[in-house]
Amino acid sequence: MGNIKRYYIDNAAYFLTTVTKERVRIFLDPLYCKILLVTIEYYKLILDYKLYGFCIMPDHLHIIIHPEGKYTFSYIMRMIKGTFSRKLNKINNREGNIWQKGFYDECICDTIELIKKLEYMHNNPVKANYVTSAEEYLYSSYNHYFKTEFTPNPIVEIDKLAL
Repeated sequence: MGNIKRYYIDNAAYFLTTVTKERVRIFLDPLYCKILLVTIEYYKLILDYKLYGFCIMPDHLHIIIHPEGKYTFSYIMRMIKGTFSRKLNKINNREGNIWQKGFYDECICDTIELIKKLEYMHNNPVKANYVTSAEEYLYSSYNHYFKTEFTPNPIVEIDKLAL
């Protein structure tokens, strides 16, 4: 996955997926989920991208971002993954990779495709039988979009679409 040719389209959103090394289920730990969300929000402010959605699964992350400044989605992912890895290694007094090398990307050029990706992402925990409904899952952007009895995750701010 390391030498994938990436194509960049101006003014497009991207559905990105990255997986932990050897699919270790590190995100069963709520602290690690919070650290990842803080990292995503920090770089959102620094690197100037919109965040349309996220879902942290036990062994992988889905995010939908829309770079608006000079930074590409590849650079944004490199910064998120690298910073998170350094923090986790420091906490655990270890060295080494946290993530598999590289990540998967899909360009999203229209609102219909973006909605489909959000639905896929938000239903991922249900499909994996972690929860019975998407609103129950704490580490996704579902509750940012739909008013439910559950509070949206307060760590990140979502650049919501009007659905």
